[in-house]
Amino acid sequence: MPEIRTEIKDAEHSVDLLSKAIETFNSASVTLVQYYNTLEDKVRLLTEEVDHKKQLLNSILDSIDVGVIFFDKEGFIRIMNNASESLLRVNANDLIGGMSIHAEIHDDVIVPKNGKSFYAIVSFLDVRDREGNIIGHVLIFKDITRLKQLESENERNRRLTAMGELAIKIAHEIRNPLGSIELFASLLASDLMGTEQGDYAVRITKSVRSLVNTLDNMLRFTREIRPKPEYSCLNDAIRETCDEFKELFTSNNIRLYINEKGQYWMPVDKGLIKQALINILLNSVHAMIDGGSIEIEIRGTSYANSGGGVEIAIRDSGHGMDAETKGRIFEPFFSTKDRGTGLGMSIAEGIIKAHKGTIDIKSEVGHGAEFIIKLPDQKGRKDGG
Repeated sequence: MPEIRTEIKDAEHSVDLLSKAIETFNSASVTLVQYYNTLEDKVRLLTEEVDHKKQLLNSILDSIDVGVIFFDKEGFIRIMNNASESLLRVNANDLIGGMSIHAEIHDDVIVPKNGKSFYAIVSFLDVRDREGNIIGHVLIFKDITRLKQLESENERNRRLTAMGELAIKIAHEIRNPLGSIELFASLLASDLMGTEQGDYAVRITKSVRSLVNTLDNMLRFTREIRPKPEYSCLNDAIRETCDEFKELFTSNNIRLYINEKGQYWMPVDKGLIKQALINILLNSVHAMIDGGSIEIEIRGTSYANSGGGVEIAIRDSGHGMDAETKGRIFEPFFSTKDRGTGLGMSIAEGIIKAHKGTIDIKSEVGHGAEFIIKLPDQKGRKDGG
């Protein structure tokens, strides 16, 4: 009997131990489940954070205009932003996982396989983890073609400015001697009139006058046109200008007609007005290679809301202008001739505008051209009729 009681006690003790073990296991299981759930929440949060940072990184990479391409340690492309696709003319899906960017890099020039080459700032850098181990490489490049163009334009402008300053100095230096040559050639032409030598002197006078006019246009173009008005007769300025062209008109078989519908006085810079007329008349002469006619009409007029004014219409029988030429004739340096600076008509317009006036064109190919100068604020008029 004592032995049976001992066995029963041992069995009860074993049951107690097993119960405690089960309770401990259950408790550990609950703790493990709780820990797993906590760990699972942390993993989920970390995954969301990683996804958010990845999306943020991709958004940043895709929002910049710098090409960024990431290669892993083996040299395979893993990341490629939008700028890279645009600059290299490729699709990222076709390149990711490969080792080629479908372009060649030569110093500061990138030549895409399927696109136009461009200047770029290029960097190829190691990418390291926090421990300093290399985990890949990143290619960074930025298109600087526009910057190169601006640098080139700036250098060209600098050279042009230097050349312009030199040209102005030269123009000033040679203008006075040319004036002397023109004067003496005119005197010789008068003394030798009717002789072969007199014809040569006339040609010299015409050539020198053309050079002086070109220099005057250059000098006026380089500085602001500021009229010094004096009360004077426009008719006189027009007749004096035409008198200077007599020999040129005769030698080019051009007939001149002046139709004055009154005498017109107003405050103008007579020298500048004559310069504008010279440029317009020269344009007409160049448009009549085989001769023709020029008619100048001076008439009074009135403008809405601005009182009276004077119109000077200059009509020629030249070859006329097409729409493009008519639209660009007042642009500086624009010319349809092989020779010439292309400044004459631009200067003429500038002079008229400086007098608060306007200059318009009526022209068709084959039907000549008419330049209409309008000068407002007429100051007195003496009718010729």
